[in-house]
Amino acid sequence: MKLVKSSIEKGKVALDRPGLKGRIIYDRENAQAVVIDIAEGMELAEHKTPVDVFILVLAGRGIITIGGDKHEVMKDDIIDSPKMIPHGIVNTGEETMRVLVVKAPHP
Repeated sequence: MKLVKSSIEKGKVALDRPGLKGRIIYDRENAQAVVIDIAEGMELAEHKTPVDVFILVLAGRGIITIGGDKHEVMKDDIIDSPKMIPHGIVNTGEETMRVLVVKAPHP
């Protein structure tokens, strides 16, 4: 099998707003993965997804809201967000917060 190698910077831009940058790094029939950078003090507004999502905090810290409940999170935390439940993230740290968001199955 041929190795497929890439990088976050080569991912397709999925989100590009002041303080929020997201790139699709994996996009297959069964799943999609997006890396999102959230600048200090910025927020990824609450929204719903039609599929289950898990979030891995790669850097920084913040507050994740899922279904109205707020949770402090930091690097290496993994958060489960079931489909159709509102979720959002606020960066409360002093550096850019980076999260990996995996959606399965592919939305």
